[in-house]
Amino acid sequence: MLSEQVKNELREVRYYFSRKANMDALSINAGVSRAKALAEKYVNAIRQAPARLYDLFGCLYIQNKTQETVAAEMCYSEEHIRRLIRELITYFANKII
Repeated sequence: MLSEQVKNELREVRYYFSRKANMDALSINAGVSRAKALAEKYVNAIRQAPARLYDLFGCLYIQNKTQETVAAEMCYSEEHIRRLIRELITYFANKII
């Protein structure tokens, strides 16, 4: 899976989790959205990841925090968070086929 595809799908995952209550309510009448299926795929994949990537994914995509907020919470520089995000994207690109 290409890194760009992972990035695009992660944007959908972030949006889904940021609006989860509404998206789940809509799915009762409209059916399950593609975003929910993507979220499940990525959540299943992250379970096998190293703890730092698991934590990063949860903060950025499930809790919808900014990179700056995560950097402050983890006591890392913003550049280090960007490196971890690249590592996370590579992890997903190799894990999800």
